[in-house]
Amino acid sequence: MFVRRTSKIGILAFFVLAVWGSSLWAQGSVYFFPQVADGVSGGTAFASQFFLNNALSTPNTITMTFTRSNGTPFVVDFRSFDRADAAGTLSSTTFTLQAGETAHFFTGAVAALTVGWCKITSTAPLEVSEVFDVLNTSRLPILVTAEAGVLPSTGATLFSFDADVATNFPETGTNTNTGIAIANFSGADTDITATLLNRTGTQINQKLFSVSSNHQTALFLNQIFPDTTFPALFHGTVRFSSNVNVAIVALRDISGPTGDTFSTVAVNPDATLGYNIFYDREENDSVGSAQPITLPARIIGTMIAPNGSADADNFSMSLQAGQTLYVLAVADMIGSPLDDVIEIKNSAGTTLAENDDFSTGLRDPFVRFVVPTTGTYIIEHGSTNGTSTRGSYYELLVRVR
Repeated sequence: MFVRRTSKIGILAFFVLAVWGSSLWAQGSVYFFPQVADGVSGGTAFASQFFLNNALSTPNTITMTFTRSNGTPFVVDFRSFDRADAAGTLSSTTFTLQAGETAHFFTGAVAALTVGWCKITSTAPLEVSEVFDVLNTSRLPILVTAEAGVLPSTGATLFSFDADVATNFPETGTNTNTGIAIANFSGADTDITATLLNRTGTQINQKLFSVSSNHQTALFLNQIFPDTTFPALFHGTVRFSSNVNVAIVALRDISGPTGDTFSTVAVNPDATLGYNIFYDREENDSVGSAQPITLPARIIGTMIAPNGSADADNFSMSLQAGQTLYVLAVADMIGSPLDDVIEIKNSAGTTLAENDDFSTGLRDPFVRFVVPTTGTYIIEHGSTNGTSTRGSYYELLVRVR
């Protein structure tokens, strides 16, 4: 619940959906969108849209379940021009998308404003996103005044993101506020520690609060830290630590003489800070053109050459004598058709270690390599059995001890 009850609080609450739903499809995929709102508050209406795309070649059965912030069923005026059979006045709907089928759903935005969260489960991976609309109902035709889209949120226990609070921002004469919505999709209550840091990383406040199982809460920073006096222009970091996995989305509210503008802010779990992220960049198909990386690393790539021929991706790094290098390729494990092989080479191109399949029945390779001398080494990641295609995606996890 918000501490102060104003239209802006309702707007922030709207901009936070986390989806809790049935466990009907326990073997499929789960998607959380930390924010759903539907209805009218004053002269403003709020609506949520969902875009679903079954990009697979097989049918996909989907369940969408809506829950209010207090954990009770959220009965939504759910509409669709595509799939009227899955729409209606409901808190949960189950339907099947055929191979290649898409569906667009939206809420009616006609009842009193209600805030909640939604969980989407599917029997197979699904392309899904959400768009939040703010509409001015005081004039006809009804005008969309703000729109923000988000991808599904990641469940985790540690999050950090940008914290902005400003009064009469010098360049634009507007005010800025940062909000956060937290959906506890776990079966246990969560105890959350919120830590506020200034721009240089110094802690200036810390607060504890709870979110019950299947509940959601949405707050501005000055509500989380009510005893903090923010300067006219504050820029820093806020960190959240939870005892159970939760889903989070952040919101920026920019207000000025012409009204409010809202945008969502992606919040990545702190787990992404445990490694450097690199993307396969062509040309890197030889030792001489190897792409430099810094360890530990997560490399995301596709095994195909620019001309469509079989590919080999090379990555270089500096290692010290006595260190142990670990390289794990993940492709078959995540559904890629790639049948790959890893080679470790020195700067002269001599192969020092290699692996094709590290486990019976699985095509993903793994190499453990003890570095003999200090110098530059190359990971060559290649394909076998004609499996280098545009769909041959992979990840390399690389670490040294």
